[in-house]
Amino acid sequence: MSMKQIMTTALLVLGCGVAEANLVQNGSFELTTATTTSQFIASGVVVNNWTNGGSAGEAIVLPSWFTNGYLTVPTVTFDGPVTQSSPDGGNFVFSDGDFMNTPITQTVTGLIPTQAYQVTFWQALAQDKEPNVTTPGNVSGYWRVSLGSSILNSPMMFANGSISGPGSAVWSPWKQQTMVFTAQNASEVLSFFSVGTGDPPLVLLDGITLNLADSGTVPTPGSLGLLASACVGLGAFYRRTRWRQLNSTTRAHG
Repeated sequence: MSMKQIMTTALLVLGCGVAEANLVQNGSFELTTATTTSQFIASGVVVNNWTNGGSAGEAIVLPSWFTNGYLTVPTVTFDGPVTQSSPDGGNFVFSDGDFMNTPITQTVTGLIPTQAYQVTFWQALAQDKEPNVTTPGNVSGYWRVSLGSSILNSPMMFANGSISGPGSAVWSPWKQQTMVFTAQNASEVLSFFSVGTGDPPLVLLDGITLNLADSGTVPTPGSLGLLASACVGLGAFYRRTRWRQLNSTTRAHG
């Protein structure tokens, strides 16, 4: 088989089964200049590919907070048994759902207008614990997610920092969410805005991906048959070519 045939075969194989790439950049928030838990607006802090509205409500949380036992200063932490990282691992983000919160946004390119896209992410909810500043109690929160002009809300979460007894405060553990949006343009703004009640609700976020939705990746019956025939034909072509090569080799050495 010639090099050209090999390249053509490789392209056809890729076309027969490789999923679309995630279009979100730094969806796990691992790329940042922060060296400790910091507000998005802190001096010198950059969370690559993401911006907020310039307010103090959003922060990136590094795993070191867990061993330190606090977030930004020794008196500020989570009220409830929040895990060191999300199931996605490493850094995550929180947004105060009812105080100085602004959208966390990224411009996504490479979209196909009218195509359905699936957004997945991990969310959780806890209460901010600041002695003599916050009042432990019930909090609630969710993410208002938008792609361009389309808006969807994630499921409401609940937590409570006032349940009596050491270590008895509760939080809403990490759960993965899936939403489907239809792109209107080749470039759209993906936005996460926290909404909550309480004093205060910290809405947590991590592991954001954006891919073609399942419905968009399933070919029509006619095209599915064409694709299957192409893949079957490719396999037969490879077997015939390989058989000829083996026969030629056998005759040459016979």
